[in-house]
Amino acid sequence: MATDVPGRPPLRVGDRFRVVDRLGDGGTAIVYLAWDEVERGWCALKVIQQKYLNDREMRNRFDQEAEALRMLQHPNVPRLILHDPEADPPFIAMELARRGSAMDWVRANGPMPATMVADVIFQVCEALAEAHAAGVYHRDVKPHNFLLDEDGLCKLTDFGIARLPDNTSLTATGSQIGTFSFMAPEQRSDTKTVDHRADIYSVGASLYTLLSARTSAELFVADQDDELLSVIHEAFRPVVVGATRYRPEDRYASVLELQTAMMNGLSRIPPAGDDFPPLAQPVAPLPSTRPETVPADRHFRDLRKALEKVEARRAEEASAAAAAAAAAVASASVPAPLPTERSSQVMPYRMPRRTPRPVRQRGELPDYLDESERGALRRRAAAGQRQRIEAAAEAESARSLTAEAARANADLRDTKRMVGVVAAAVAGLLLVVLGSVMLGTWSVSRARVATDGAAEVLIQTLQDNVGVAYRLPVDRAEFEGLYHSFRSARGDQRALSAAEFVGALDRAIAAGASIRAIDRPKVSLLRSARDNYIDAHVQWEDAAGGIPGLFAVWSGFVDRP
Repeated sequence: MATDVPGRPPLRVGDRFRVVDRLGDGGTAIVYLAWDEVERGWCALKVIQQKYLNDREMRNRFDQEAEALRMLQHPNVPRLILHDPEADPPFIAMELARRGSAMDWVRANGPMPATMVADVIFQVCEALAEAHAAGVYHRDVKPHNFLLDEDGLCKLTDFGIARLPDNTSLTATGSQIGTFSFMAPEQRSDTKTVDHRADIYSVGASLYTLLSARTSAELFVADQDDELLSVIHEAFRPVVVGATRYRPEDRYASVLELQTAMMNGLSRIPPAGDDFPPLAQPVAPLPSTRPETVPADRHFRDLRKALEKVEARRAEEASAAAAAAAAAVASASVPAPLPTERSSQVMPYRMPRRTPRPVRQRGELPDYLDESERGALRRRAAAGQRQRIEAAAEAESARSLTAEAARANADLRDTKRMVGVVAAAVAGLLLVVLGSVMLGTWSVSRARVATDGAAEVLIQTLQDNVGVAYRLPVDRAEFEGLYHSFRSARGDQRALSAAEFVGALDRAIAAGASIRAIDRPKVSLLRSARDNYIDAHVQWEDAAGGIPGLFAVWSGFVDRP
């Protein structure tokens, strides 16, 4: 796309993106080719259609799609570049994949060869495995949403109707949403309650379409209709049947199980010739600099209307705010009413003057008593004073005895409390030790079981795919020796030998050994099985090395790795 053709300046969205072309559209949004001013590169900009700007449900669905992309950071899912829930109009900026879709290839060339289909479905299963592990169910898996990027990598797109892990669903119970030919039977009656098994059905339907260039809404009866499956290779028929059974519980338990079944089927199909067009469609390269204009014949009417509608709404809001501010200022300028003056004056109250009484000193007797009366009063006062002193002494003695008794009781209580604390501490320590032993036994046993399971998967995967190593253009002596060690090993050592074999395979590929396209999925299976085993073994070691695990090991309930 040339940028030197005279024309209009690009429309700007979010002050960051310059829109230069239209890539495609869906029911609620349009996808544009845009230049990102921040990352200085091209991206796909998905903008909600202007007729849905005020539709809260559509905007919420738009936000949900962006949240799904944010949760899934995987090579087979487009990378989210930017999403601002408050943006107007709402948009999602994501990684660009402009080399066509798997469905575009089928429309142009007919049924796909088996090896190419396996490559596409394998990558889609990788993306869905990541999504399902995060609790995200796509609910619209179909070849139209398998896009290819510049490197030929398949990207699963359009999470607009995905169900997220918080069980939030923007579809009403009993409603139907998705693409009918690729939709599981239970999704046709109620989209809200489906789980990952609906996506498994859609993968099986997509596999059927890519192999046959046809669609069918009745694949759930494929095992009873020989004509329906006659258009695809017999090695893949069990895979389609196993993925599209009517009852969800009768399908493959996971996309990884479907992936394994598909690869086993592929191993029974001879390699296709090289006379097929490449999966990624050739396109003209994009400029490496910012576009200043767009050709005059390119019109983005919907986007322009959306931007104009947003500007008009902002102008109305600004005008309303200005009017409200002016009204507030006018209201504040009106003088407040003055307080009403009293009609009569209130005279102040004055306290009357009083003649002060003479002050008599403490203990001084009145002047009107004679000397004998004064002596009697003094003797009576002295006797009362002695009685008060004696009573105070007796009270002080009683208080001293009471204090001594209180201190003795307090000492006894402290002794009892200390004994109780020590007993509780001992009991608590015993409970902690016992709990640690039980927790350690459970965690180490659980990690051991997981390690044994991962070891079985690794051993079986190597036995099923060992031929990959012998098809590499390298000296086979090393692989033969490693495989002999693997076959002769027993117990935990056998899984370790299998991991060493996969490590040697990695080193050969890293050193430049070429690998056929048909073998790439098998190598990925081997690596995944090896990595899962190593992770499980490390978790076993961590569980046995922690404090609860050490208690359990010392007690003899479990074994150390």
